[in-house]
Amino acid sequence: MEFDLHIRNIGKLTDARLRIGRFTVFAGPNNTGKSYVSKMLYSMFDAMNVNHAEVYIDKLTGLLLVDVEMLQRYSEESGALLSPLREEIVALHDLVTKSPGGDVEELDTIIPDLAKRANRIRAMFSDIRSSIESPVDKLNKYVIERRRALLADIFALVERSLISLEEDLSNTDATKLIVGGIGYKIRENLIENFQVPNLADLRGTEAAESKVDIANFGTFEFSNGEIGFSPGHAWLQALRQFSNVMYLESPVYWKLNNALESLLIHPRHSRRRRELSGVPGYFYDLASALKREYTGAMAFPDVYERLTGKEVLGGKIVISDRGALLFQENGRSLSLPVTAMGVANLGILALLIERKVLDQESVLFIDEPEANLHPAWQVVMAESLFALVKGGVHVVIATHSVDILKYLEVHVQENPEDKRLVALNQFPFREGKNDEQDFDDRLADIQQELTQPFAYLHMRSL
Repeated sequence: MEFDLHIRNIGKLTDARLRIGRFTVFAGPNNTGKSYVSKMLYSMFDAMNVNHAEVYIDKLTGLLLVDVEMLQRYSEESGALLSPLREEIVALHDLVTKSPGGDVEELDTIIPDLAKRANRIRAMFSDIRSSIESPVDKLNKYVIERRRALLADIFALVERSLISLEEDLSNTDATKLIVGGIGYKIRENLIENFQVPNLADLRGTEAAESKVDIANFGTFEFSNGEIGFSPGHAWLQALRQFSNVMYLESPVYWKLNNALESLLIHPRHSRRRRELSGVPGYFYDLASALKREYTGAMAFPDVYERLTGKEVLGGKIVISDRGALLFQENGRSLSLPVTAMGVANLGILALLIERKVLDQESVLFIDEPEANLHPAWQVVMAESLFALVKGGVHVVIATHSVDILKYLEVHVQENPEDKRLVALNQFPFREGKNDEQDFDDRLADIQQELTQPFAYLHMRSL
């Protein structure tokens, strides 16, 4: 994963050119756009890592299934009539689920069948609608009229969804399905991960165009609350190349894990996405990934032993039978909320390795990996991340830690061949500076900027 990234009019970045590599570092002061870019990249990478055609079909059939279920709730006698319709909708969805999301040729072969099923579903609905509309005699007039009005509204929703489904599948091809799925998934990811009601909130100004160009992959354009995707020549080869894409942020979320997960209501099909609660979607995505069963051996046992050993954590985070996070230390288990923040920070990284969520084909985003860590543990974090990079993981961090950057400096001095693994980006972005400076000069410039407040105070104390 090595590419150039060009961002225009997104957040604080008016026109920024960044480099993404095996170990990507966004470094600089607060409120300069580091976390903004990392969250946006995560949203896009996560969207790349799914069956895009399934996402698009799920968008079409999900709303339809919700409307059919609503009809069943408000019209008890319709259950037997609607069950075959529901089964046909699910069968249409399953056709795409079982096919590779990025295989254009295979998708093209099943699109005619998708279109036929869409036509059949609409015909089935027309046949059963009149039966559902007829009220039973035992209802009084007032109830009958109210039910007729309610059913009319639901019928209109179903009809609208059916028309959309039929038209989309009658005038499409595999590329359109994939591109449509990418745009829809990224849009939903951005809204959930940034917790904004509208994509327009992510733009810098309304006057200028907002785009994200990923070299050789394509361009994402923000317009009218939607995401437009124009693929480049290598876009298909880049799809779904990672086993897992994950984003780690504040340890506070993990200390409140039990409470946050108990509040989550996220049905598979819903007319609304997750509520904008202030808790980003990537926290729930990773919490869910931790509970899955993974096969094979642990990918990074040395990193795991280092983190959980006596010289660092001296214990480990485990998941109880009830799904609670506990810290096991010296033969006893403690609720994670009563432990130090740093324990949650390093402990979750170790848990990702132990649970086999993190492997050689993963992408790991960490916003401020130094958060709540003593300087010694910040160095441990940096050492662990570089070990993961050397083992095949792609790591992206947003940091303003002098200790982590100093570790980076020392590591590449001692291991010059590893300099090629690091893509160092300085924030705030200044046109041409990242290109004009070599790695050492750029790192020195970042360090000077971050240590300047301390140097100033030190001079004042003399």
